[in-house]
Amino acid sequence: MGLGLVIALAILQGLTEFLPVSSSGHLRLLTTLAGVKEPQTLFDIVLHVGTLVPILVVYRSRVGRLITACGRVALSPRTWRDEPDAKLAWWLVVASVPTAVIALSLGDLTEALATDLRWVAAALAVNGCILLVLGVLCRRSEDEGTETRRGIDEITMRDAVVIGVVQGLAIFRGISRSGSTITAAMACGVEREAAASFSFLISIPAILGALILKWDPEVVSSMSWQPLVLGSLVAAAVGTAALVLLLGLLRKGRLHLFAWYCFALAVFTVASWSGLG
Repeated sequence: MGLGLVIALAILQGLTEFLPVSSSGHLRLLTTLAGVKEPQTLFDIVLHVGTLVPILVVYRSRVGRLITACGRVALSPRTWRDEPDAKLAWWLVVASVPTAVIALSLGDLTEALATDLRWVAAALAVNGCILLVLGVLCRRSEDEGTETRRGIDEITMRDAVVIGVVQGLAIFRGISRSGSTITAAMACGVEREAAASFSFLISIPAILGALILKWDPEVVSSMSWQPLVLGSLVAAAVGTAALVLLLGLLRKGRLHLFAWYCFALAVFTVASWSGLG
C-alpha cells in the first residue's frame, strides 16, 4: 500500500474506532475500493493498537488505579473483595474470556466473509439496528434517572460475561465494538458513562490479544515498518479527538443518530459491490 492509502486508512481508523460505526467495516470498504482484494488484518490491528493510545490517555487515572489495586491484591489475595478497582480488573479479565473464545472460533469465518462486501453491508445494517436500541435505552435511562442504574464499580460477573460475548461477536466487520458493548452494558442496567468506560477498558486486552494472535514474523518481515509506525501515530492523534467527541455525544444521548449513517453506508457498500462486480 502507498503512503497516501496508509494515511487515509489511519485517519479513517482514528475517526471510526470510537464512533459507533465500525472501524473494521470502514477499513475493509476503503481497501476494497482502493483495489486491495484481501483483508489486511494485521495492518488493521496495528491501526487499532494506535487507537489504544487515546484510551490510555483519557482513562489513565482509572488504568493506574487498576494496576495499583492488582498489586495490592497480589500481596494480600484475600482482600480482593474489598478493592473495587481489583474487582473491576477481574471483571475485565472475565469479559475477555468469551471474547477470546468467540474470536478464536469464528476467526476464519469472519476473514472469509470480509472478502464479500455484501456481508459487510449486512453487518452495518445490523449495527444500525443496535444503535436504535441504544437510543431507546438512553431515553429510558433519562426517564428513570441515574440513581436507578449501576456505576462502573457495581458491575457484576453477569454483566462482564454478557458484554464480553457481545464484544466477541463484534469481530464481524461492520459491527461496532464500542456501540454494541455500550448497548449491552446499558441493557444490563449500567449507567451510560460507566458503560462507555467499561467498553473502552475491555478493548485494551481485546486489541492486544488480537495483535498477539495475528502477529506473524514472516508477514511482518515482508512489510515496511514506516507504514506501520505512521499509521499508528496518525490513528492515535485522530482517535483522541474522536474519543472526546463520542463521550460528549454519549452524555447527550445522541449516539443512536449514527444508525442512519450505518443504514446509508450499508446501501452504499452494496452499490459498491455491484459496481466492482
